Amino acid sequence: MPVPDRLTGALLGRAGGALSADPAPPEIIAPPQYSIAWVILAVLCVLVILALVVGTLKITRAIEKRIAFRRRPSDVEALKAEFLRAVNDIADRHEADQLGAREGHHELTGVMRRFVRRTTGHDVTSQDLATLLADERTRAVGVLIGDLYEPDFAMASDRDLRESVRRAREVIRTWS
Repeated sequence: MPVPDRLTGALLGRAGGALSADPAPPEIIAPPQYSIAWVILAVLCVLVILALVVGTLKITRAIEKRIAFRRRPSDVEALKAEFLRAVNDIADRHEADQLGAREGHHELTGVMRRFVRRTTGHDVTSQDLATLLADERTRAVGVLIGDLYEPDFAMASDRDLRESVRRAREVIRTWS
């Protein structure tokens, strides 16, 4: 099959080994330039993602706080727990023979007076028993303190500190 002469000469070369057409000199082609719109779009996408993450965190933390706030004890409940711990401490020290019955009754009277002061705002640490009994709110504490006076101030008493501690716990738990 005959091949055109020009093509044959270009492909196979001439007798001298030179090609008929010289290649073009190497040329550096610059890469195509990206539009600034892509950079702006990328920044906007990052900002939207950050806003979604921050918004989600704020919403979930607010929900968690609201749930925790509903579950937290009220101020009165926290005070009750604090004074129940103080009464339990007196009972524990008495059981460990670190505190006598008289001293325990004395401390119990002080704890109950501080309890009334913290819950009502009235300083009853030095008020007499009649004042405690006169107020409807402090009457239960007044009755308890009246019963604690005999073992508190007597040189010897047959009152059991465990019973006094039980009654103090009951007064604190039923306080409103």
